[in-house]
Amino acid sequence: MTGAGRPPALPAGYTARTPHPVTDAEALRAVLVGFAASYGAPHSQPPEQVLARLGTTAADGGGTVLVERTDGGTAEPAAVAWVEVRDVAHGTDREPTLGLDVRVAPAHTGLLEAALVTWCLDRARDWRAADGRPAVRVETDPHREALPTTAALAAAGLTHDRTYWRMERPLTAGDPGAQTAAPAGVVVRRVADDAGRRLVHRLWLTSFADHHGFEPLDFDEWWTRWERRGGTDLTQWWVADLDGEPVGHCIGDARLADLGGGYVRSLGVDPAARGRGVARHLLGLAFAEHVRRDWTFTQLFVDAGNETGATQLYRSVGMVPVEVKDEYAVRIVAEPTTRVPS
Repeated sequence: MTGAGRPPALPAGYTARTPHPVTDAEALRAVLVGFAASYGAPHSQPPEQVLARLGTTAADGGGTVLVERTDGGTAEPAAVAWVEVRDVAHGTDREPTLGLDVRVAPAHTGLLEAALVTWCLDRARDWRAADGRPAVRVETDPHREALPTTAALAAAGLTHDRTYWRMERPLTAGDPGAQTAAPAGVVVRRVADDAGRRLVHRLWLTSFADHHGFEPLDFDEWWTRWERRGGTDLTQWWVADLDGEPVGHCIGDARLADLGGGYVRSLGVDPAARGRGVARHLLGLAFAEHVRRDWTFTQLFVDAGNETGATQLYRSVGMVPVEVKDEYAVRIVAEPTTRVPS
């Protein structure tokens, strides 16, 4: 296996290699689809979007490994694991953040998770050493029901940090929840140009500064990450003014369009403007836009422990958790060197 460090220590009958995102797409997709059938919500992220992410891991300094069952002379896709560089944090006091993900097809559940978690952590250690950082944070958010994976993470020293919900609301034509009446003093406008994107970035910084784990990215890095995630659709970007001042934003995207649904990727309001109905109105506009497009549901992802009342807002407009993911994390530090007195 090239370009990804040491291969994982697998049970007999399994082999590992670095996959090519194009020529191995069918094998990778088979694992992703099988995994989603076991753990994912009906409208989870399509495999094609995960494949697009895998295409960037090596370029960013991460790595991907495909595990196959080779007994019987044919290679059966069994699992895929990867490490991605989420936050390099050059020129800041923040430590870099790496993400790991392990997905095992149903027929091989319980056999490969521990080896793949170990491989991912070894890859993260290699990245830290090559980059010269004293420490990095490694995090992952497996499905709560993926017990072999969570057990492997805990055994490897990762600890549970937060819980996240994928929430969803069904939509119908003429949906009364798709509101358009603005609260007093609130005016909403769409964003479509570079100046608008930069305004949304500024609002994003102020809206989420008090959220757990927030990374205050500069505009260029923020926009690069946004595009890489796929589904970017500037016709679903809104800014809300309150009494003439921009205070809130809502960003929808088209990542679930092939499944017939909409997605709210970011919804935030400046702390000083909360409690005036701005977020509720923006969410209603997103619902209305998704109804207009004949989509049948809207989703978003939220920290279940959010201290700003977001989960209560989402429940109050008919959204319910359809998927629970628990974040696990560990800090990898450089091993101390021992100096021998001369």
